[in-house]
Amino acid sequence: AALITNMWTKWTVLAIPGSLALWFAFLPVYAVVAPKFRTSTEYQGIVVHVYANARFWLTVVLLAVLCMVRDYGYKFLKRMYFTKPYHIVQEIQKFNIPDYRPRMERFKKAVHKARLLQRLRRTRGYAFSQTEGGQEKVIRAYDTTMQKPSGY
Repeated sequence: AALITNMWTKWTVLAIPGSLALWFAFLPVYAVVAPKFRTSTEYQGIVVHVYANARFWLTVVLLAVLCMVRDYGYKFLKRMYFTKPYHIVQEIQKFNIPDYRPRMERFKKAVHKARLLQRLRRTRGYAFSQTEGGQEKVIRAYDTTMQKPSGY
């Protein structure tokens, strides 16, 4: 899950590494409490032997690395040998590679225009709001008592 996470928030930190830390904290508590209730008696005294054993910690690290080698290998093969168009766009954005082709300029202008329109929409009031200062001038510029000319 951590390989496909785009943004690390406090919840992803709690969920991914926090779950591992919770397991390491839960095992000693369970190994002490469970044998007292006559369940899981095989856990009695195991914490001293497991947490003090170097092979246990080596296995924890090696197992995590081996599990991730497969995932990283798949991602590597997918990006290097079976490249999709969005991979190329991601690398262009990551390395900030300038693209001076004319279509890129038109795209940038279109994006700029769309952003300006969005900003303009955000700064406008309601349709009949008189609080903007300037809209009432436009409304009062037209004489609504005059008859409309024919032909329109």
